Amino acid sequence: MTLAWYDPTNQHVSTDKHDPLFTPLGQLWPLAVKREWVGLTDEEIKDIVGRNDPGGIGRYTRDLFKKIEDKLKETNG
Repeated sequence: MTLAWYDPTNQHVSTDKHDPLFTPLGQLWPLAVKREWVGLTDEEIKDIVGRNDPGGIGRYTRDLFKKIEDKLKETNG
């Protein structure tokens, strides 16, 4: 989860807490920003498990990573 900041004085929102558009000495409210889930690509899976298989990653490995991603999505909302 990424934090963004809100300045109620001028209704400005930014992910940079030191954004120059915030009111000097103004109050900042932290905001939780939900990001869209992005799964791993086959290349990223290869980088994780190693590149020992010249034929690419197998179905078992792809399915295993899919199940891990699904569980993470479920757990993290």
